[in-house]
Amino acid sequence: MDKWRSESNYAFVCEQLKSIRQDLTIQNIQNEFAVKVYECHARIALEKLDLTEYNQCQTRLIDLYSCNPTSGHPHEFLAYRVLYYIYIANTSDAIKSIANLTPEQTASEDVKFAVRVHAAWTSGNYVRFFKLYLVAPKMAGYIMDAYVQRERHVAVRKLVKSYKPHVSVEKVAALLGYPDSETALVYLDELEVKYTSGARTHIDCKKTTIE
Repeated sequence: MDKWRSESNYAFVCEQLKSIRQDLTIQNIQNEFAVKVYECHARIALEKLDLTEYNQCQTRLIDLYSCNPTSGHPHEFLAYRVLYYIYIANTSDAIKSIANLTPEQTASEDVKFAVRVHAAWTSGNYVRFFKLYLVAPKMAGYIMDAYVQRERHVAVRKLVKSYKPHVSVEKVAALLGYPDSETALVYLDELEVKYTSGARTHIDCKKTTIE
């Protein structure tokens, strides 16, 4: 982790950690050190939005936590797993994970957050979803970054249909979790929304079609 912080050479650090992971697997080492290695690699992969590498670490951590129940940060990574299920739209496994939560896991603030996000996502409550996104704890925001634009696209489509004849860009920015209207306009222009005037303060919902 120190090497990553000092140089930020992801390719190098990733290969080094994968080599260590391979040695751990070959030697069948499943101790606290193994937990630290996989958690470290998972965190670095999240920073780089390398969710393929992250998922490999996450999957292995499930077994490692069962062998080392007092090691690492199992509740934090359980929360990330629920959020990852949203990324791959795996509703069934997300529901199973939530249904099987122990009282101790349910009491975790990290897990509580992930459960709230999942509830907002499955119910289509995009207002709640984006509010939670803005206060994502620890590294939860990194995972949500992977699909927040996808969810914004769905939300904008609903907004355009719901707010006819027009809706203010300021309101859309707030609902979609953008810091200001200017930032939201960049996204809305990419969608080629139609505005009521050249000032671009309101979206013309009647003329806007979002696929």
